[in-house]
Amino acid sequence: MTCRQIRLLVEYDGTPYHGWQWQAHHPSVQQTLTRVLQQLCKQPELLVRAAGRTDAGVHACGQVAVFCTDSPMEARRFTPALNRFLPDTIRIHRSDEVPLSFDPRLDARRKRYRYRIYEGPQSTALDVRRAWHLRRHLDLTQLRQAADHLLGERDFNAFRSAHCDAAHAVRTMQTIEVHSTVRPPVGRLVDITFEANAFCRHMCRIFAGTVVDIATATLAPAALSLA
Repeated sequence: MTCRQIRLLVEYDGTPYHGWQWQAHHPSVQQTLTRVLQQLCKQPELLVRAAGRTDAGVHACGQVAVFCTDSPMEARRFTPALNRFLPDTIRIHRSDEVPLSFDPRLDARRKRYRYRIYEGPQSTALDVRRAWHLRRHLDLTQLRQAADHLLGERDFNAFRSAHCDAAHAVRTMQTIEVHSTVRPPVGRLVDITFEANAFCRHMCRIFAGTVVDIATATLAPAALSLA
C-alpha cells in the first residue's frame, strides 16, 4: 500500500514532559505520540515530526505534526483513535491527509509563542505551572516600547541559546502583543505573544526576560539597541 502523510493538530500540557523532542531517559511529547501511533498503525519504524520543538514544561495549543503511514484508516479517524489511547495531557484536535511534500517546519508561514507572567506578592496554585511568578511591578508602557524594538527582520543572534544549531539567526518578528488581566485576589496576568516566521532555540524565553528587565527598570532600554 502507498505511504500517506497525515497531519495532526496537537494540544498538550507540557508539565510531565521534557519537551517535544525524543529523550533517551525522560518522557517527551514526540516519544509518547509516536509510540501510540506505532501500535495503532502496526508500524514500529513510524516517527512523528513537528513544526517546532518546545522545551521542558512548555505547553502547546496548536502544534502541527505529521507522520507517514500505510494504514488504510481514514485520515479523520486518527483524531478519535489517538485520543482514546493517549494520556489526558495530549489531545488531537484535527487529522487530515496532506501531500508527501508537505514539511511542517519549512512550510510554516508563522509561529506564535505566548509567554505568561503572574505579577503579585505570592504565586497562585492555579498558575504555578502556567506562568512565571514575578514579584516586581511591570511598567507595561515600557514593556510595549521595548517590544517594539524587536519588530521586523533582523539578526537575532544575541537572543538565541549558545546551543542553538540553526545556521543563522535572521528572523522576521511580525507582531508582539501585550495583554494584562486582573487575577484575584491581588495580582494580574500579563501575556506577551510573539509571532514570527520562525524562532531560534530559547529565543522567546530570552526575549521575554529582556523586555521584563526593561519594564522593571533592571535593564536600560538602550540594551536592545546594543544587542
